[in-house]
Amino acid sequence: GVSNWGPSMPKLLLNFISFNCQLLLFAFRYFMVMFPAVIESGSEATLCASLMRPNETLQMTVYLVHFHQNKTLLQETVKEDFHRCSQFKVVGDSMQYIRVHVKGERFQMTEKRKVMLKSYKPLTFIQTDKPIYNPGQTGTPSFRISTRFNLHLLDEDNKGNRIGQWTNVSSQSLIVQLSHKLNPEAPEGQYKLKVRSVTHHFKVKKNVLPRFEITVKVPQKQSLHDEEMKIEVCAKYTYGLPVPGKALVQVCWASYFRRFTSLCMYFYLFCFSVFFNSQFDKKCCFPPDQQIKVTKFTGKPIPNKNVYLMKGDAWSPKLLQNLTTDINGLARFSVNSLCSLLYPPSKLKEFDMPFSKISFAFFERHRPAEPYNKNTAGCIFNMMFFGSLVQVMSKGAIVHHGYEKVEVKESKKLIEGKVSFRLSVDARLAPVVQVLVYCVLPSEKIITATKKFNVEKCFRNKVSLQFSPTEAVPGEENTLQLSAQPGSLCGLSAVDQSVFSMEQGKRLNADEVMFSTNAESGPVSPETWIWQLAEVGDSGSAQVPVTVHDTMTTWEADAFCLSSKGLGLAPPVQLRVSQPFFLELSLPYSIIRGEEFELKATVFNYLSKCIMVKVTPAPSSLYTLKASSDGEYSSCLCASSKKIFKWTLVPSVLGVLNVTVSAEAEQSQTVCDNEIVSVPERGRIDTVTRSLLVQGEHQTVLHSKLPVSLTGNSVSEEMELVLPEDVIEGSARASVSVLGDILGRALKNIDGLLKMPHGCQEQNIALLAPNIYILQYLENTGQLTAAIRERATGFLKSEYQRQLNYKHVDGAYSTFGSGEGNTWLTAFVLKTFGKAQHYIFIDPQNIDRAKKWLISNQRPDGCFIRRGQMLKYTNGGINDDMTITAYITASFLELGEEVQDPVVSKGLSCLKSSIGNLTNTYATALLAYTFSLAGEHDAWEQLLKKLDSVAISGDGRLHWSQSASDDSDSLSVEISSYVLLAVLTTSEVTAADLGYANRIVSWLVRQQNPYGGYASIQDTVVALQALALYSTKVFSSDGSSTVTVQSDKESHDFDVNQSNKLLYQERPLQVVPGKYSISVKGSTCVSVQVSVSSMQYEFYGKEEVLEFTF
Repeated sequence: GVSNWGPSMPKLLLNFISFNCQLLLFAFRYFMVMFPAVIESGSEATLCASLMRPNETLQMTVYLVHFHQNKTLLQETVKEDFHRCSQFKVVGDSMQYIRVHVKGERFQMTEKRKVMLKSYKPLTFIQTDKPIYNPGQTGTPSFRISTRFNLHLLDEDNKGNRIGQWTNVSSQSLIVQLSHKLNPEAPEGQYKLKVRSVTHHFKVKKNVLPRFEITVKVPQKQSLHDEEMKIEVCAKYTYGLPVPGKALVQVCWASYFRRFTSLCMYFYLFCFSVFFNSQFDKKCCFPPDQQIKVTKFTGKPIPNKNVYLMKGDAWSPKLLQNLTTDINGLARFSVNSLCSLLYPPSKLKEFDMPFSKISFAFFERHRPAEPYNKNTAGCIFNMMFFGSLVQVMSKGAIVHHGYEKVEVKESKKLIEGKVSFRLSVDARLAPVVQVLVYCVLPSEKIITATKKFNVEKCFRNKVSLQFSPTEAVPGEENTLQLSAQPGSLCGLSAVDQSVFSMEQGKRLNADEVMFSTNAESGPVSPETWIWQLAEVGDSGSAQVPVTVHDTMTTWEADAFCLSSKGLGLAPPVQLRVSQPFFLELSLPYSIIRGEEFELKATVFNYLSKCIMVKVTPAPSSLYTLKASSDGEYSSCLCASSKKIFKWTLVPSVLGVLNVTVSAEAEQSQTVCDNEIVSVPERGRIDTVTRSLLVQGEHQTVLHSKLPVSLTGNSVSEEMELVLPEDVIEGSARASVSVLGDILGRALKNIDGLLKMPHGCQEQNIALLAPNIYILQYLENTGQLTAAIRERATGFLKSEYQRQLNYKHVDGAYSTFGSGEGNTWLTAFVLKTFGKAQHYIFIDPQNIDRAKKWLISNQRPDGCFIRRGQMLKYTNGGINDDMTITAYITASFLELGEEVQDPVVSKGLSCLKSSIGNLTNTYATALLAYTFSLAGEHDAWEQLLKKLDSVAISGDGRLHWSQSASDDSDSLSVEISSYVLLAVLTTSEVTAADLGYANRIVSWLVRQQNPYGGYASIQDTVVALQALALYSTKVFSSDGSSTVTVQSDKESHDFDVNQSNKLLYQERPLQVVPGKYSISVKGSTCVSVQVSVSSMQYEFYGKEEVLEFTF
């Protein structure tokens, strides 16, 4: 810019420029003070001052002012030009002032400017192993966070639901490595990880990694007059080898003017270049002489071409001149004659002045030398007139300051001068350097100029990474060579290159680090090979041994390291994994026993030479292989060719079997295609195993059971295993299993209590709740191990994410996540989330919003309104406002709400009004449990007496049904479970209460399915809640038992004690059909289960389960 000041009017100019620096200029007696406008608290800042042309002795003092307290930063008394920088350090977060005082005998001046002192938080970066994940993919999204603080990390899905949270996570190594499992129903979309103000996005989307890549090269421009257009299409596998095949290429036309036209290509006939001379007329807006050049695409000039010079908008131009190009394609014209046409005379005055400027000649990019040293990069700037001051800034700090005198010369009415300086460029200056220059002219004018220089994004902690060797075959040993600043901790990763072809640019890079304004190996997905931390010792290097992944692809590895010198990033490196030749097997997913199918093994040779390949299937007793008609399994295979080998496979057993085939390049004297065959040094053998499911002619599994409950220290039971008719020969299987806990079987099948499909909310929540009750039981009895907790909480996290798919915006839940909210289901979710938050992260907002929605459906009399449609088998006997009120009130009490809470007290008041009118056994049991939770003893006792009068007893067992005509097993289980909960949920449980409860438990355990669950959703949830409470009440850490299962031909003994009571012990039974006896001796509870499975020719399969609880 140009400033015109008179000598009698001293002024101060404040110019705010990039990188937050203040520039203060004073004319007549010229001084400049420059400092960062924002200074990091505790850092060493630079302040630069200059004073020029003093005509007397002057004293310059620079103060830092804060609350009337002055700190002297610089003080000089000078008679001549003065240029000096000084460093200072300040702490605190506040707005302060830089005050400059210049004083002489005849002159005095004081000015001040604001400066902000600010504390910056260390940068935080988040890195995920991949940018994209499949829902329910094997493995988990893994991520690393580099920070100096304890973490409060959130994981949100595409709807903003918090599906994960980590609090107070810290690491002395400054790198925290975590993982999170996605459930199979995770909705597709953008997910994010948040740490304070830092957010990292990743995508969840169903995808299949591309195994090859297609590239197309076309010219950027094409002339309509060209008869041909060159197009190159290349297809390569991710491991670098070519893909044989055909390519379909379409050339389409996309018009600028016809938006919806689908036939197009961008075609241009001419190129235009405008050249201006270097002379500027004092009274015109353009240089006087100009020229236009017209060329073809190739740059060849087009002579004798008409050019029209026009003024105005494109839709209403005014023709100024007709021009014609010469033999060089140039059309010349003069601007002098056009100025009066383009600009009225009144607008010419602003150009009626000498032209003054500062220009730069520079390198577009500066690369730091290795090692860093002086005089490694230069930049030259041209300055017209006399003298100049130079400031160089990077990342908001002054890194260079100087004053240069300029030798000037006069030519062609211009006074020109040139000065140069050399700037030592190192990592401190990355990523951008800004150079500021200003000059004082004899006319008292000040001119300034600034220029930015891009610096290569280097770090003080220089990190490099390299595979050795850079190409490998699957399963080979390799070394990852890492170098960094001594003492660095590095995060290493290697991911299939195909991942980044789907989501480009989504990785930690130098740009993210440089331009950020924020103040041990984990489980990984199949596309991630390496995800681990590595330490670099005092030598500054580390050798990380790795075993090459089996996948043939190109792996892309990178590393970031932290040390006392900061963060460093290694450029990505690649490892290409391929076989010189490889084998592919073609198998169906499944076949029916007795079928035959053709097994095909295809061998591909990517070597440049011929090989002799021999293909051999592994022997197996599970299937037979018949040779194909040609029977040839050794063959020449020359460069870039393939060969298919065939067999007929006939399976002889049912179930899953593995088929293994090997291909080997072997020595041979045979001449193939006029050349001697070769044997590769590496990858000489490729072996492939694929699984095949062999099914019976018809198969549907049906479960039934014949349990017997026995008590006493020595008991026995006889049983006979009988097979159904039309059993497929060889399909019968039998086994006996023993557990020392009535909840042990549910624990073993913690992820499969209910064998029903997912897809609606009731089914999903029913898989979540029972696991919580089992965890509570194990924790309360001191049996919860780290392994069980990890397995169960992993399942809880997955199910929690799945539940959020059914959440409404108002906080309610429904069967399929749409339509009207469901009061029963929302209450079910509410109490389940409330219990689950003890073990996993549950967003409190999800609980609060569900409570608010339920409260909005409570009538003034305290009763709740039953809303929403239910699946037939899900909600048991909850079918009116009375039972839904009891269920919701119980849910609030289970959540920890006090009886005095208005919502709870109003609900209890509604229930009390109906106690005398109950004719429904289910409602009576549910209300009894609700009043036991509330501590309402009178109502509880009245309801239990009524239930006792309608109990069904026999063989020492006790249960209830809805009515004499409705003895539904599922509803009976639920009613009996609510009675058991009502008996045990009191302030004091007596021995008589436990005896009564034992009779109910004896009946309940006989109703369990082979997986520890029950027939439907609600009976499984309520029964396991009741059994877990009972098991907690009667738990003992003493006792042992011995179980003996025998027939005429075999015998099996099982020992059950406190150390193995949760151990699942199973043995196969050989005699099917046959008779067995089961005996138990000891003092502990033992659960024995006999399973018989078979297949039938009809559309029925049968698995009979005989369960005994002793």
